[in-house]
Amino acid sequence: MRENIKTGIKYLALFGMCFLGGRSLAAGQTVRVDGEKPCRLAILIDDFGYCGAGTEEMLALSIPFTAAVMPFSSCTAEDAERVRQAGKEIFIHMPMESLTGKREWVGEKGVFRDMDDAAIRECVEEAFSVLPDAAGMNNHMGSAIMEDARSLSAVMEVLKEKGVPFVDSMTTAKSLGKAVAAEKGVALLERDVFLDSTDSVAVVKEHLRKAGEVALEKGSAIAIGHVGPEGGKITAQAIKEVAPELERAGIAFVTVSELAK
Repeated sequence: MRENIKTGIKYLALFGMCFLGGRSLAAGQTVRVDGEKPCRLAILIDDFGYCGAGTEEMLALSIPFTAAVMPFSSCTAEDAERVRQAGKEIFIHMPMESLTGKREWVGEKGVFRDMDDAAIRECVEEAFSVLPDAAGMNNHMGSAIMEDARSLSAVMEVLKEKGVPFVDSMTTAKSLGKAVAAEKGVALLERDVFLDSTDSVAVVKEHLRKAGEVALEKGSAIAIGHVGPEGGKITAQAIKEVAPELERAGIAFVTVSELAK
C-alpha cells in the first residue's frame, strides 16, 4: 500500500512538470491550460502480417496505437484490413538485414547491404504499394542497415518523397538513423522502451510503466511491443490493465504519426 502511494505521488509530480512552467495539482484534480501539450505515449505494435497470437486482443484495445505490418508476409493483406477495421494506424514494418540474425529471418524480401540503391528503392516502394495507407515505417530487425549510411539513405529517400516519418527501433546502439534522417529531411523518432519478449504480464506492465515515466519526464515516448510469440495476448492484457493507470497520471495515448507532428 505504501509503495502504491509513493508511486502515485511520483506520477503526480512528474505530471505537473509535463506542462509548460509546471503546475501544482490538487488531490485527484487534473489541471490543463489552453495551449499546453499533455505528456504523450505512442505504442507501436510490431509483427502484424503473420496472423499472430493476440492479434484480436490487441486490436480490441480502446486506446489509439500504431500497428506495424510486415509488407511481404502470408497474412499481410488480412491483418492490414483487420487493423483498418479496428481504426488503428498502419506503419510498414520493413524487413532489413541484421548483423546477427540469419538472412532467412528477414524474409523473402527486404533491404540488404548487397542491394544497390535502385533495388532498395524498388523494395521500399513495393512495400508502400502493398500498404498504400501506411503513415510511416519502422525497421524489422535491421541492425546492419541502420549502421550502413548508403543503404539507409536509399530507404530514407523514399520516405522523404512520401512525406512520412521513420521510427528507429534501436536494434543497434550504433544506429545512424538520426543523422541520415536529418540529412534527408525525414522526421525520425526513436524507440524508448521495448515492452515484451517475455511470458510475464507483470514484466510487461513494469516496462509499460517505465515508458510512462519516460513520457512524463521528456514529454513524449515511444514503446514497442509485438503480436505473436514475442508478445501477443500477454502484451495486450498488460496494456489493457495499465493504460487507465497511466491516463490518470496525465499521459495521453497517441499514434506515432501524431507524435511525429
